[in-house]
Parts: sequence; C-alpha cells; structure tokens
Amino acid sequence: MTFQTSILLPSQESLLHRLQHVVLYGQQLTVLTGDDGAGKTTIVTALVDELDAVSSALVTCPQHAESAEIRRKILVQLLSEPLFDDELTLPETLLELSDSLPTSSHIVIDDAHYLPLEVWAECIVLSQMLLKGKSISLTLTAPSYFLSELLTQLPESQHQLILPMAIEPLPDVEREALYYSLLHRSEQTPFTPREIVRDQLQQQQGLPSEVVTLLYLALHGEPEKVKSNPWVLPCIIAAVVIFTVAIGYFFVASGEDSSGFSRERTVSSVRASQENYAYGEALLFPYFSQRQQWINTEPLAVELTDRKNESDKDVDAALELDDVVSNSDSQQANFDDTSNQSASIVEDELETSETERVEVFAVSPRELPTEVASQIALVEDKSSTSVVLDHPSSGYTLQLASVNKPESLDEIINRLDSTKEMKVARYKQRWVILYGQYESLEQARNAAKRLQQEMGLQSPWLRMWADLSQYQLQQGLPSREIQ
Repeated sequence: MTFQTSILLPSQESLLHRLQHVVLYGQQLTVLTGDDGAGKTTIVTALVDELDAVSSALVTCPQHAESAEIRRKILVQLLSEPLFDDELTLPETLLELSDSLPTSSHIVIDDAHYLPLEVWAECIVLSQMLLKGKSISLTLTAPSYFLSELLTQLPESQHQLILPMAIEPLPDVEREALYYSLLHRSEQTPFTPREIVRDQLQQQQGLPSEVVTLLYLALHGEPEKVKSNPWVLPCIIAAVVIFTVAIGYFFVASGEDSSGFSRERTVSSVRASQENYAYGEALLFPYFSQRQQWINTEPLAVELTDRKNESDKDVDAALELDDVVSNSDSQQANFDDTSNQSASIVEDELETSETERVEVFAVSPRELPTEVASQIALVEDKSSTSVVLDHPSSGYTLQLASVNKPESLDEIINRLDSTKEMKVARYKQRWVILYGQYESLEQARNAAKRLQQEMGLQSPWLRMWADLSQYQLQQGLPSREIQ
C-alpha cells in the first residue's frame, strides 16, 4: 500500500475500487466529478498507483492549454518512441502506432474542464476504439457544473458513452477521523475541546479541504490583518506625479541636446542605408527631372500671367466705356470683337503653359538611366523566398523526425551517411525529415530496419506520399543545404 492509499478514508477507498473495476472492464469515458477540494486529484493519483499492470499516463491540464500540448504529454508517456505528429488527433495517432502501444493503457487527465472541446471529442472516440490485442481506458476529473454543461451540448445518443462518478460528502465520523489523523501527523497538541471540533465539523459541507483548513486554524490561528496607513497611498501618488513632471521637463529641456546622440553604426546598417538611398534616388529621379524643366519654363508662365492681368484691365475699361457711350453701336461692336480676340489669345497661352507645368511621378525602370535601373533590380532581387518542390503522388517514405526549430534537425542529419535520399518538408510551423521514396510497403519496411541497424535510429514512421499533400518539400534548410 502506497502513501496515497494509506491516508484514504473508507468512502474514498470504496470509490477507488469502483474506478479500478471500470478501468479494467468498462468501455466508457469515466468522469470523476466533485467540488473544489473534494479530493479528485488524490483519488486519481491513488488509482494510477494501484494499477500496476496497466501503463498509465497522468496529465494535469493547465489553463488555456492547446490541444497539441495535451496530446504531446499523453503520447510521450504511452509511447516508447517519441516519433509522432502531435498535430494529428489522438485516435489517428494511436491507431497508426498501435504496434508500439502496451497491452493495457490508461489515460488520466486531471482538471479536464480546462481541456479544449476538440480533445474532449477525441477522448470520447478513443474510449470506444477497439484495437487488436490492445485496451485503452480514460478517466477524467471535472467539476459537476462543467459536466452538466457538456452533456447539454452532446446529443442524447452520446450521453451513454460518458460514465459520471460523483464524490459524495464525507460523513461526520470520517471528518472527525481525518481531523485527528492529520493532527497526529503534525505532532502538535493544540488545546481545543473535542466538542468544539465536532460542532465545527458538522457545520461544514463535507469536503476534505474544509477539514484541513479547520486544522490549520487550530494550529496557527487566524492570520493577522495588516494595518494599512491611510496616508501612504496619497504620498505614493504625489511622488509618481512629481517624478513624471520632472522626467517630462528633463526631456523638453534637453530636446536640442538629445539630437546629438546617435546609434552605433554597423556594417549592415551602413549597407542598408546605402541601398535605401539608391532606391529612393531611383524613384525620385523622374520627379526632379520634370521639376527642373518646370523651373526653366516658369518665367514664361509669369509673363503670360501679366499679360492676362493687362487684358482684364482692358476688358473692365471697355465695359465702363460701354455704359457712357451707349448710343454708339458700331463702336461697341468693334470694341467687343477686339476684346474677345485678345482674351482668347491669352487663355490659349495660359492653357499651353499649364500643360507644360504638369509633373510626372511614375516612370518605368527601362526609362531610367542604366545605373539607377540596376540599383532598383538589386534591391528587388533580395526579397526572394525559399523554393518549394513537388512531391510524389504515390509510393511510401519514412518520417524520421518532426521539430519546431530547424536547428534541432542537425543531430539526426549528421548521423546519416548520405543525404541524397533525405528530404526536408514544411508542415505549418514544424520541420519534418523524410527519407527515401519506395514503391511498395515491403521496400519501406526493409529500409526502416536498415536505418535502425546501421544508424542506430528509432523505428521510423511509414508514411504514404498521398497523405502528405499538405507537406511542402523544401530545397534546403536556412542553415545548411540538403541536396
């Protein structure tokens, strides 16, 4: 009997025996429910200790956990070979690697109410899977309210796939026995009458955590409340305001001096500034060229403007003369013809000058000088990306590793004698090493055995090229080229 089972109460031991029976003979997803402090973690830990003949994986789910993280924690404990893809679902991975699984497997997930819903669905499917010569059972812990909400989201036909087992409140006798058992382990003797302890325990809800809290108060008393001074907070606020004002005044006063500071110049920064300057000069070359032409034609535009002003004055004078000499129709007609001709001549000259003052901001690279166009091409050529190769649509290959960083592949690459048959693929955020291209499954298995014997590698994962449509074959890694 281990330490965990030695401190279990009779009601907890009875629940532990029921869980053992379900794990060994049941075919449902067992969910142990109870309030916070009811002892869920203690019971499932004792369950793992008691199942000696079963290979167990105990995972405590943290808050905001990702599905890949939970899958990885489970598979690392069940599989002896850590070559798997944690982006695949648990049923798919365990079905693919069923030969590497032990005869009996038991998965325990504590605080399962933090699990993503997709992992819950995978656990339900996994509890119903039947593998040849293998058995898989699952036990999860969650509060009662969470299980009720989960069942409302599932269809009624799937409710029978989940077996809830609730932790009952401790009886008064077990509360008192737990209190004095923990008191005996503490090796302290507080002066608290037995009647007062019994009354306090009867007022509780029956959670083991409440008994532990009552014992802590009996041994250490209530914690002293820290007295807060009412003037501390205003003083802190005033100090922060004064400090902020002083910092702002310092930056304003030393604004001119701060311009003298410059960052340390490096070779890369100098090259980058030169390339940027050349690229900007190439883009602005048409603008400054056209602007110089406009400056040369600006005196003509000023002269035309003066001539238009003089013509406007002549028109105004003609209008006044028309009011005074209204009886002279022939003279008015001749004057109107003359003013209209002069105004049209001035307008034509202004339109011509306006068209000459149009500025051009866009120009093609072939219209630029040879040196400027070469600088633009040099800048644009540096935005090249990695080359993605086409992969075969039939046959088999061997997956050797799947990692997040390309530097992690160096160890397994260095162990291979030749890199001609090795390929590097990109799948989402991960790097995958693939080895060889085989027409039949028998050839792939023989190559896997040869790698195990000659290179000392673990058993590679046999993959079909048809299943790797989303994998992007790379021409090489950023740190080294693989031909």
